[in-house]
Formats: sequence, C-alpha cells, structure tokens
Amino acid sequence: MSHHKLLLLASAAAVLAGANPAFAEAADDAAQVEELIVTAQKREQKTLDVPIAITAYGADQLERDGIQEFEELSLYVPGFEVQNQSPNNPGFVMRGITSDSGEATNEPRVSVFQDGVSISKSRGSYIELFDLARVEIAKGPQSTLYGRGALIGAVNLVQAKADPTKWDARSRVEAGNNGYVMFESMLNVPVGDTLAIRFAGRLKKRDGFVENLLGGPDFNSTDTAAGRVTLNWRPNDRLNADLIFNYEQDRPTGTSFKSLTFAPTDPSTGVLIGDVGRNSGAALSTSDGFEGGKDLGLNRSVRGLTALVDYEISDTLSLSSISAYRRFDSLEVFDPDGFSLPLMVFAEDAHGREASQELRLNYDSGDRLTAFAGISYFWEDGYQRVPLQFNEKVYALLGSMPRPGGLSLPVINALAPAALKSVHRETYRNVGETKSYDVFADATYRLTDQLELTAGLRYTYDDKTSGYGAVLENGGSVLAGSTPALARGLFLQPTAGGRVETRSFTDSGLTYRAVARYSYDDHTSLWASYARGRRPKVLAVAAPATPGGPVRFSELPAEQVDSLEGGVKTELFDRRLSLEGSVYHYAYDNFQTSVRNAAGQIVSANAGEASATGFEGQVTAKPNANLELFGTYGYNHARFGNGLFKDNSFRLAPDHTVSLGAKLSLAALGGTFALTPSYTWQSEVFFDNNNDLPALQAADKIQDEKQGAYGLLNFKVGYTPAEGPWSVEAFVTNALDQDYIKDAGNTGDAFGIATFIAGEPRYYGVAFTLKY
Repeated sequence: MSHHKLLLLASAAAVLAGANPAFAEAADDAAQVEELIVTAQKREQKTLDVPIAITAYGADQLERDGIQEFEELSLYVPGFEVQNQSPNNPGFVMRGITSDSGEATNEPRVSVFQDGVSISKSRGSYIELFDLARVEIAKGPQSTLYGRGALIGAVNLVQAKADPTKWDARSRVEAGNNGYVMFESMLNVPVGDTLAIRFAGRLKKRDGFVENLLGGPDFNSTDTAAGRVTLNWRPNDRLNADLIFNYEQDRPTGTSFKSLTFAPTDPSTGVLIGDVGRNSGAALSTSDGFEGGKDLGLNRSVRGLTALVDYEISDTLSLSSISAYRRFDSLEVFDPDGFSLPLMVFAEDAHGREASQELRLNYDSGDRLTAFAGISYFWEDGYQRVPLQFNEKVYALLGSMPRPGGLSLPVINALAPAALKSVHRETYRNVGETKSYDVFADATYRLTDQLELTAGLRYTYDDKTSGYGAVLENGGSVLAGSTPALARGLFLQPTAGGRVETRSFTDSGLTYRAVARYSYDDHTSLWASYARGRRPKVLAVAAPATPGGPVRFSELPAEQVDSLEGGVKTELFDRRLSLEGSVYHYAYDNFQTSVRNAAGQIVSANAGEASATGFEGQVTAKPNANLELFGTYGYNHARFGNGLFKDNSFRLAPDHTVSLGAKLSLAALGGTFALTPSYTWQSEVFFDNNNDLPALQAADKIQDEKQGAYGLLNFKVGYTPAEGPWSVEAFVTNALDQDYIKDAGNTGDAFGIATFIAGEPRYYGVAFTLKY
C-alpha cells in the first residue's frame, strides 16, 4: 500500500469520526478520550497544555496495544523508531537521529530516562516495559528540560509507585508459538497509613525464530527476567519519597547475522544446507575455545537504585531531589561473517557505572508565573572490550574479499597454507569517564489568559577522559606479514605493551528554548518554539597506524542543532475527538556519525551539515463508549547537506510512518468482548549513512542493504466477565507473516560480506489476567 493511500485512509477516518452523529450526543466519561497528565515540563500538566510535540501512553493504552518493549512502542509513536538487534545492541531513533553506539567514549543523542534518571548508554538502555504509570516521548531538542543526550528528544518511563492508600495485586500469563511463555505479577502492600511497598516482575521466554542449521538453539530468542521493588513514604502532606530498585537479566541466543554472499554449508563436508534468503536459516558458530568456550548469545545484567524526594516548602515553593546509581554488565558473543566457515568470531564485553544527583527548586504562584531552577551532577565510568578471532586459513581461501589495511592478494597467495594460523586473536578496548555539572532554569509566564511565554536555559560543563588500547593475544598475524621483530595485527595494530592510552579534555556549552503558547479556547492550543540542542564534544579513538605506535585521537566538535517548530492540539465534541499536529525544521552543524576507516574499524567522524523537515500527527476518536479509533502519521525528510554523505538519507530513518487501530467492545455472554486490530507501516529505510551506495564503498557494488516499505498487522480479541476479576484474550502479531529485516551491513560489511538480520515472523498466543 502506498503512503498516499495510507494518508487518505487516515484522513478519511478522522473526517468520518468528526461527522459521526454520535459526537453530538451528551458525553460521559466512558465515551471520552483518556486525558493523560504528564510531567514533561517538570510539573503536572494535561498534554493539551504542553507546548511540545509529545506522545504519551498510559498503562491502559500500553495494555491495549500489547506493548512490552521499546521496539513495539515505537510502532505507534510518530517520529520515533527503535531497532532491536538484541537487548545489548538497540538503536533509538528520534526524527532521524540515531543513538546506538556501544563505545565508552561516545555520547548518546536520544535520552532514555526512568523517572528522570538517564539510562541512555546504549548497552544498558533497552529494558522491559512493565508496571508503568505511563510513557512520555518528547520530540525536539529537550536539553534544557532533560539534560545530556536529549539533542533531539527524550523518552521518560514513569514507573508505577507504591501506594499507601490501597491494596492492589494482579498477575498475567501468556503462552504462544515458538515456545513462548510470559509471566508477570504486581503486588502493592500498604504498611500503615504512610508507608507502602510494591513488587513487580516479569519472566519472558521465546525460542529463536531463525533456524540454527548447525543444530542447537535457534537464533534471536528471548530470555528475560526483570524485577522491581518500590517503597513509598508519605509521613505528612508536604513530604513524598520513593525508593526504587530495578534489576534485569537477559540471556538470549545469538543474533542471526546472515550472509547473502555465501550460502550456508556443513563446515565439515561442504554440503549445502541452506539458502541465501534474508529470513531463512543461518549456519553460525563460535570456535576454538573463544572467550572460554562461551556459546553465541548475550549475558547482560542491568540494575539501578533511585531515590525520589519531593518536599513542599510552602504553598508556592517545593524542592525535588533525584538521586541514582546504575550499572550494566554485558558479554555478547557473535559470528559476524554470517556463514558456516570459521572465518571470524567476535565478542563485546561492556560495562558501565553511572551516578547522578539533581536538585530542583520549583515555583508555582498559582497565577501567572511557574518556574524551576536547579543543579545536577552526573558521573559515568564506561569500559568496552572487543575480542576478535580469525582463522587465517579460511581468510586466505576467500581471496576475493577486500583486506583491511590494503593487504594484497599476491602476498596471500605466496604464503604456504601450513604457515597460516587456525586461530589468531586480537583485542581492543576503549574506556571513557565523564564528570558533568549542569545549572539550569526554566520559566513560564502567562501574559494574558490566553497567551503564555516560556524560556529555558541550561549550562553544561564536562570533564572527560577517553582511552584506547589493543593487544595481539597470541602473537602477530602471518597474513599481515609479522616477523619475530615486528608483530602485526590483521584487523588492528597493537598499542605499546597492549596498554590503554588515555587523554583528558573539557567541554562546555549552552542549550536553550523559547516557546509561545496560545489558548484559542479551553479545548484548543497553538504553540511555536525555537530551541538549541547540543551533543557534547567527543574525543574519538582508533588503533595505531603501526604496531606499538600512538593511539589516534581525533577531537570532534560539539554537534549542534537549531530547531523551529510549531503545532496545534485540540479536543472536540466533549473530548470524544483528540487531534494533534506539529511541523518542524532542524539544521545541524558538525553532525557526528560513524564511518569505517582504512582498517575496516568503525570510528566516529564529523559528517558536516544536515537538515530535517517534517510533520507529525496524532488522532484519537471515541464516538461512543464501545468504539475507539486511533492513528498516527509521521513525515521526516532528513538528509545530509554536504560532505561525504551529501543528499543521503539518515540511517534507520524512514520518510513516512503510519499507525492505525481501533478497539471495539461488545457486551455478550455476561461480559464484554473487545477486538483490537492495528496496522503499522513504514517506508523504505537504509541501515547506513552511506545508503549502501557503491560509490561510497570499496568493494560493495550492489545496493541491497536496505528495507523496502512494509506493514505489520496485529489483532487481539479478549473477554472480560461483568462480575469476576479475570480476563482472557487471544493475540497475533505480524498476522500476515510479513518478511522484513531489522538491519543490514553490520561488521561483515567491512570485509565485503554484508550480513542481514531478520525481523520477527508471525507470533500468536493466549493470555489470562487475574486481578486480586
């Protein structure tokens, strides 16, 4: 279906909803669109009153759409995309800007928060979405409100808190195809009138959906355990404190990197055992005791402790404190060549420690002026170790492959096969430490009953250290021409003594916003804003040019974006119809991106200028208590303006995205049946900023590393008795079993053997929910 047809369908649905005579009837709460209260501007407001392009979903809406993960959430949020290769390697994309690097030296562009605490570092940011009060996705530069990493937007998960006023408990069990089982439960226990404790958790498993042609567990499985404990203390009307502990463990099988260059074969006999389809089975393995004999797959743990304290000093002043400590540890082993021969196997061993403290003084006169000001401190210590193992004999056999470092084929052909190493190991590591200090303020003043102006400012000072080291684990590479006097690497060159070389630097900068909002009436709001976003300066690192040489440090200037945006929000027919639309234009300077250097390594680089122009719209209609219609549309024309990638599309950034859905309720058999269909669609997407153009690559002459337009159809049908604390439902996702890919290129692309990662097939199952 073309995007033009989808747009017409969305427009027609809105027009029909507006023309429905049911809208003219007297409204009751059951026939109104849910009105969420959000805290995007650090105070409670209706979404109608927030002059930001914001998409917010409450707990009921998340349940309605069956959203358990960020990847599922992004399908229903215009301007927001999430790519999940594995929980350890996600890509968060906001209006075309991607944040997915695992390097300890990099800064995120898209901030992810739990109750105002940054969890943005890529290897620790993808977590299960369960027992949430709501999710708020604020688009546009939000540095003044959220701080570091919110160059182009922020996602805030507002977790459900313990409640001393009531006892509450519920459990849910799901089961389906591919061995799927999921159990989650919540228990809220008051302890007296001022204290409560809340327990919540989820266990989820599913077999892999890409067949392992060599036997053993299939690839791309799910194996997650997540839990949360919250304490709430309300000793009086002025003090409210929450203590939150989060923990998650992920152990999925390996990611299905699939080569379309070499068909899967039996590594012992050479017999063909599969095809080169993007979504068919893969023949991947690890070998020769790599990383102590660990299997392909991920072992990741994420944990965090947060303290939230709000104290009302007076009727107009309050003090908010957010204290947090967080850490993640992950080891992922993967076969990046995408075929059965043991050419290479890699791993990533990543660790991160973060601590933060924010103090914010809030002022609300109850009349014209609302403001806040504060200070914050952020500390981060990151470490990434990447072991690489090569089989030089297989490497030499594949003579048509390009060689990082320019190793020529005559050199390879002149070598005796017996001299080549079956196992050659190299390891590099990068480290990064950041100490950051922020001072910020934001104020809104109502000039008239209809017009209000907002201004915000944040100053950030960073003290940072970047480091890099590389070592040859078992001597030099024969293929690279090593001699007893000089050990050379095949993929990278070692640092002196294998030591980590570090360099420190400082950075500082201002971000700001200016907003005007006009209330046409109590149900319609228009707004316009100008904002400056900033990504801090980065000290990129790369291996020495020669063995034992100095680490190559390159300073990338701070990335800067200027944003112009305007929008309108309205609620019509006694809030039976909610409409929202916004338009924006961004101009970027010093756009930081990733490129492959001459050695085939991915390093950070300055891509120059870029721009993005777009529109986002959301509609929700509830003509009566039994029918709800919802839809979103996003248009984002994001292109590079000059430099190496001039006129190219941003990676992971479709120009068009659409979601449409409905919830239809019908009373029958002593209860209520609910049918919830939904359809999501996106246009063509590239997986690299080079758009897989042959002119921008050394060996790849086919532009196939992209995903064409595709859509996903989901259904849910459930039954809830009129009396009884339970419900049952059946569900199916990707009902049409649409083939698509999540990523292409990957590490293998540096060697001229791009790999592809399949998207999920059709899933179906049943669920049972019990509320105590």
